[in-house]
Amino acid sequence: MLAAGDPAAAHALHGPGRFCGYSTVIDLRADERVVTLEGSIHSGSFRWEGPWGHMTVRDSEIASPGHRKVAVERTPGGAIRLAERRDGNGYVVAIGNGRSAAAWFSNDTRFTAAQLAAIDRVTLFADGQQPERCDLRTVFVWEVEE
Repeated sequence: MLAAGDPAAAHALHGPGRFCGYSTVIDLRADERVVTLEGSIHSGSFRWEGPWGHMTVRDSEIASPGHRKVAVERTPGGAIRLAERRDGNGYVVAIGNGRSAAAWFSNDTRFTAAQLAAIDRVTLFADGQQPERCDLRTVFVWEVEE
């Protein structure tokens, strides 16, 4: 019988180092860290913290960021960043690679210029691609019970 692995406790991954999530690649600086939250086969979430504050990130390797007005054509990391929007829990900025990878950044308050600059450092990889030099990463594990 196949069963999903037990949810792991939140775990902090400290920079500097390259963090690879389900579709995100972030070159963490020495004063930044990610705290893993939850994950499934194709998506997961983590909290990204730095001198600019913190934000919750949900990333997926098989999704689109949606069809909202584009805030900038391309980020320096090559992603398409959509305009900030308000939802029931605060504010959201989404990025996508134009194919199958996307990430949503959530914050209780409007995003600051420093937070948007941090988001602009994020690159995305798609399902089937393997990012290079991942010092820190999240993975989903299936356990087989006999």
